[in-house]
Amino acid sequence: MKKFLIFFLFLFVFLVVWNRYVPSHNHPDNEIMNEMCDKVNATTIIAVDFSRPSCEDRLYIFRSPGAIIYTGPVLHGCGGKSTPRTPEFSNQIGSNCSSLGVYELTGTSTMSNGYPCITLRGLSKTNSNAAARHIYIHPSIRVSLLPFEIYGACFPLTNSSKGCFAVSYQAFRKIKELFEKDPKIKIYAYCGT
Repeated sequence: MKKFLIFFLFLFVFLVVWNRYVPSHNHPDNEIMNEMCDKVNATTIIAVDFSRPSCEDRLYIFRSPGAIIYTGPVLHGCGGKSTPRTPEFSNQIGSNCSSLGVYELTGTSTMSNGYPCITLRGLSKTNSNAAARHIYIHPSIRVSLLPFEIYGACFPLTNSSKGCFAVSYQAFRKIKELFEKDPKIKIYAYCGT
């Protein structure tokens, strides 16, 4: 019995390390990411592909030219007709939906629940209400609790994201560190390539 428990403990640790510290290979190619950087006039971009399910890595931090430096999951908003797999998009105040487009990171703050966050300003018609809607990048315990991907499973819709980019604590620390070094980082949220 003891060997059995040790085996499963080892397997669990292996899966955690493999899935969180080995970069995903399911990301846009470097040419597409370089075009995104050029399009938004940034050397570092956080791309979020909402066409992928929430359980997969769909947040990509890319530094031009040609280097993906981090990948990870990100929750989408719980509003409208969003499901755990597919978000509905809206720029309406009170919609609790995610919004597509380019965002500028504007500063760091603390949300009313005590969580740290990075404030955003929408630069596109599809996310122009981001500041008024209090759309942030913030860590979520729900993303951090699942240390490895379970194929086919998705994060449940909760109020962890009311349109915000809810990420793991690891991803939040990485984004905050990059933002402190390069305040011109942009987010590009899109649905498909």
